[in-house]
Order: sequence, then C-alpha cells, then structure tokens
Amino acid sequence: MSNVKILVVDDEPDILKLLEMTLNKMGLTVYTAPTLGAAKSVLEKNTFHFCLTDMKLPDGNGIELVEHVHKNFPKTPIAVITAYGTIHHAVEALKKGAFDFISKPISLQVLRNLVANGIKEFESPTNENSIPKGKTKLAGSSEYIQSINKSIAKLAKSQSTVYIEGPNCTSKKFIAQCIHNLSRRNDKEFISFDCIEDQNDSPEMSEYERLIAVLTEANGSTLFMENIGFLKISTQTSLAKILHDKSFTDEDNEKVNLDVRFIVTCNHNIDEAEKIDKFNSELMERMTVIKLFTRPLADHKDDIPGLSKAILTEYAEKWQQLPCKIDSQALHTLCSYNFPGNILELKSILERAANVCENDIIRETDLGFDDNQQPKLLSQRHNKNLEEYINEIEIQEITNALKLTNNNKTAAAKVLGISFRALRYRIKKLGL
Repeated sequence: MSNVKILVVDDEPDILKLLEMTLNKMGLTVYTAPTLGAAKSVLEKNTFHFCLTDMKLPDGNGIELVEHVHKNFPKTPIAVITAYGTIHHAVEALKKGAFDFISKPISLQVLRNLVANGIKEFESPTNENSIPKGKTKLAGSSEYIQSINKSIAKLAKSQSTVYIEGPNCTSKKFIAQCIHNLSRRNDKEFISFDCIEDQNDSPEMSEYERLIAVLTEANGSTLFMENIGFLKISTQTSLAKILHDKSFTDEDNEKVNLDVRFIVTCNHNIDEAEKIDKFNSELMERMTVIKLFTRPLADHKDDIPGLSKAILTEYAEKWQQLPCKIDSQALHTLCSYNFPGNILELKSILERAANVCENDIIRETDLGFDDNQQPKLLSQRHNKNLEEYINEIEIQEITNALKLTNNNKTAAAKVLGISFRALRYRIKKLGL
C-alpha cells in the first residue's frame, strides 16, 4: 500500500508524529502539514487517497479544509479530529461534506479503521462507474422525486448519518435501501431494525442486548433504525456513547470496533421530543447530521403513473408473470384520489386489481372504487386518525397476501416485501 497517499493536518508536532508513525505502520505514504495554507499547497501537488485534519488550525479550521477538499478534490475523503465534547463541530463538518470524524483522545485502532474505510471509499467504484446492487432510485419524474433521487446518489458517497422525516408510508425504508445499494457497503446485507417490532419480538432480551445484537449484525453495513424514538432514554444514552467511542462490547464480552452507516426515522417530532427530555440530546445531534424530508403522495400525484408501473412490474417479477397494464380511465381515477395511506395504499389497490383484472389490463372497475371514487374494500377515514386508517390498509394488504399464498406466511412476507418476523409481529399487533 506504499503508493497510497494520506495527508494529515495538525499543528501539534507530537500528535502529528504519532499519527504519521501509526499510518506508516499500515504501509501508507504519509504527508503532513501544520497549517491550513500548507495543506492546500500540498493538496495541489499530489493526489491523496485520504485526508485527516484537526479541527483547530493556526490560520483557520478543519471545516474550511473540508469545504476546500470537497469542492476541489471531491474524490478524496476527508475526516476531522474533534476535541472531546465538541460533537457540534463534527456535525457541522459532516454537513459540509466530511467523510467521518474521530474524537480526542484518539484511539489508534479507531484511527486505523477510519483510514482504511476512507481508502476503500476512494478506491470504490461508486466514485466512478458504480455497479449498484438492487433498486437505486424512486420511480417518478416530479421535481420532488428528482430531488430525492439526487440526494440518494449524493448520500451514498458519504458516511454521515441520515435522518429521514415524513408521513407514514412514504418510502422511507426504500430510500434507505437505495442509499445502501449505491454505497460501497452494498456487498453486505442491508439491515433493518424497527425499535417497536423488535421490542415485542424478543421479550427474552433486554433492549440494550437487542441493540448490541443488531449492531453486531450490521457491522460493516448499513443499519436502518425505524422508530428510534421508542428506545428508552437509557438505551439512547448507551447508543450515543457507542457512537462517540466508535466501539461496543459484544455478547461475548469482546470489544468490537463500530463500522456502521446509520439511517434513522422517528415516530414523532424528534426536536420536540428532545426539548421535553424524551430524546437524548447528544444522540439527536449524531443522528440528525443530514435530514431528508419525504412528502405525502397527494403532494406529487404526477408520479402516480410511474409509481404504478414500478409497483406492477415488481409484483409481476415476484410471481414470474407479465406485468399488468392500466387503461387510461383507471389511471385517471387513481390520479384523482388523494391516497391518505400514501404509497402503501396505492400498492394495496394495484396488487388487488392485478389479481382480479382480465387479460392483464387493469380497468376502473378492477380498482374496487365506489361511485365517489373511494376504495370499496376500505372503510372511509371519516374521523379516524391517520394511524388507524393506515392500520386498516395494512390489514387489507396482509389479508390479501395471505389469501394469495394460501395462508403461507413466508410467501406472504415475500409478497409484502417484509421479513417473516415483521409479518408475524404485524399479524399479532393487528389481531389477525
């Protein structure tokens, strides 16, 4: 690896020497600079696989260097060194484009892992002609969808934690999966952890034990944490410490270096929860580095044709058949409906229609709408809150899948695109 070049920027000679010696032992060629100006000069003369800078420099700060590298040398990952207790500086650097950060006092093992990951990112094909695995973008052509897809592509190149906020059933998990599929971590399995479901599914384990188990499983990959607000404050505090230390103790009492890309959602307003001491403030800072906002389907109805085509194609692939087409009147009816259950409701209606239509063409009558263009098989929302209404949609979706698979829960879970464990939990939760 002697041809791999690393730039380290720090104005303290002792720290600079320690970092240089540590990285030299990894077989790396290390360049050093004591100031922001010197770093910029060195960057102009060499191509670096990775850059590491202290936050505080005599003639500027690390964030200025992050911005400079991000703008002029976008392929080179850069990480910052922060003083203990200054997480807000790290968060700011990540928002400006930093690859990651490391806190003082510096753990040499954490440093080695950080640099190794940075080099992988530099050498990753994602920086050039990536070979993505699985779905990598949302279907649709609206300005909103284009914006989300641009964010997915950009965030796939980062290590920053992403917080996805928006109404239920607006493709938050799918967005997280797309980010993973485009990232250098896509050779590992995408791990999903619902803080509500897993709480009920493994009653024999404590919440902290479940957290450690999922961190162990997700190490080296992407972890999508749904409903993180349901974690107890004590568990949130433990997770914040794990993120700070970049390590945890596993079930065998062995220390494990943390290498997880987090993408999270919360079941309620995370900012309000933090204000009333329902959410750990340090964890909130670490988990909301980058925010991505999703919108209800009613706000981007222009995407319904594209989404419908994608849903029917996916459904056909599962059952190894030709995808159904939608006639113009049926499509007009779909585009006129507001979908309070968002994409989950659209998916439910289309999959049901695909099962009853003739000659693989979905007509208006196949949608199951009444004369007022409302789904017949769903009770009307009236005064129900959104959660109750979505529960009804879930009940119908699960019931349809079970009927379609002759009550085979494993097959039904595949139809629904969820794990068997998640289906079992939902069946119990919804009283089916």
